[in-house]
Parts: sequence; C-alpha cells; structure tokens
Amino acid sequence: MTYRHVDGVPAAWAALCTAPFLFAVALPLLLGAPGKVVFWSASWLPIVLAVLLAFTSLTSTVAGGELVAAFRFGWPRKRIALADVADHRTTTHGARYGWGIRMVPGGTLWRVWGRQSVELTLRDRKRTVSIGTSDPEGLEAAIANAPRVAPPFDR
Repeated sequence: MTYRHVDGVPAAWAALCTAPFLFAVALPLLLGAPGKVVFWSASWLPIVLAVLLAFTSLTSTVAGGELVAAFRFGWPRKRIALADVADHRTTTHGARYGWGIRMVPGGTLWRVWGRQSVELTLRDRKRTVSIGTSDPEGLEAAIANAPRVAPPFDR
C-alpha cells in the first residue's frame, strides 16, 4: 500500500507573502533611486521568491517501509524508517510555529498550512517529528498499516 498526500498554501496567501518583496523592488523604482540601488534590490528577488515557493507545498508519502516528507522541489526532505517509529498520534500546533521546518517542544515540525499534524515518537524516545497534514487520519492509518521493514541504507 502506498499513501501520498500533498498539502499546499492557498494561492492568495502565497501571493500575500511575496508582496513585501515585490514592493521592496518597486519602491526604489517609484522613488527614482539610482540604477545601482534598483539593481541590488532586484538581484536578490528571484532567490527569495524561489525559497518562498519551495515551502508552499509538502508531500507526505508512506511506502517501502518509510515515511518521506518533502517540500515542493524535493528538498528539504525528511526520511523516517517506520521501523524507528515507536508511537504516532494526531496533534495540533498553534499558528505561532509558522510554516516550514520549525523546532517545537520535544522535536521538529514540518508543515506548510493548517494546524493539524501527525506526531511520530521515534524509538530513541528523545525526540519527535511532526508532519503537518490536512489528512491526519489518512496519514495515521497509512503509518499504522504499513510494513515495518527497514529501508536499504544505500541512500
């Protein structure tokens, strides 16, 4: 059985997040700034937009004895062997944790939108990994029903 779910940021919110960066380039143009200022304010814009775009989609996949959470371009990516998962549960995280990869009490959170996530307690019991999803029941069921074989170490 393979489980795959893609979560994304609504387009209106993605546009709202990029607006300040576009404004940072438009403002010098409107104020008649020298060409050097416009060049330097515009040169970093594609990098910032690419980074923001990368964190607007998170794909969660359960297959081959592992859970893989990957952002839009496949990086950053988190692979967790299901054999290393001691426990899992649905949880919610407040909006203060934002989106992207965040430190939360006891571990890390990977999410792009919403408050629900599936928290995985790893066998070492020292940390947790929470994967944000709009389908926590489906992800939990996929984790519970997936075989617990260790993936190969050739990655």
